[in-house]
Amino acid sequence: MNAPVQIRKAEVVERLRRLANLEGKSITDLVDEMVRERDERLARVRDAEIERKMAQVREIVAHFQSLPIVGPLLTDDDLYDEDGLPK
Repeated sequence: MNAPVQIRKAEVVERLRRLANLEGKSITDLVDEMVRERDERLARVRDAEIERKMAQVREIVAHFQSLPIVGPLLTDDDLYDEDGLPK
């Protein structure tokens, strides 16, 4: 385990003590709750951003799949020579 966290800004320590006292919690429990809430919020934002990007990808794929096929489909023989090198 790493060394305990030390807070060197007196005003931050005072705010933590005041909040912990108001909520009837220890400073450790208060910080744990605040960190969990922030972590969950950031995870939701990250997940929403990933879903937004995935929706864009699905939209682009659907667009390309809706395009007509023009010309014959290429095979490996069309693209590579007998040694497997690109033509």
